Amino acid sequence: MLHDERILKNKFAYFFTIGFVLGWIIYYGVFVINVLLKGYRLLEKYTQFRIPIYFFNFIVFTLLIVTFVHIFKESAKMFIYLNMTGVSIIFLGSLSFYINYDGRWERYIYSFSLGLTLFLIAPILFINYSRHRPAKSEIDNIGKHTD
Repeated sequence: MLHDERILKNKFAYFFTIGFVLGWIIYYGVFVINVLLKGYRLLEKYTQFRIPIYFFNFIVFTLLIVTFVHIFKESAKMFIYLNMTGVSIIFLGSLSFYINYDGRWERYIYSFSLGLTLFLIAPILFINYSRHRPAKSEIDNIGKHTD
């Protein structure tokens, strides 16, 4: 059993959170490694947005690592960092979607929103829902089983 200062309700929520954050770390880590080690540069159509895209990619990568560390420290700040990361990823995804499909975005907006909801928003909402909020008094625990 997890100890009393847990931040998530059960072990499945911990493993899901670790897998979710680790998957996004790998996704953004590939971009960061390509930029730093291989000299990867953005395509011509991204030149006007080059600085914000690099900046937000590095910020998202840093926030994901900080979130990952706070999962293991079992700190409540993990939720703040996770939500900030989610908003940053939504911003980056929207910016990338706007640049890639500048004239045809009406055709692909439903698949973009479905993918964003399925792979980002729904897991973050599940993780926030799985937050453990301990009872403030013993009266709230009447009739509940304790291990």
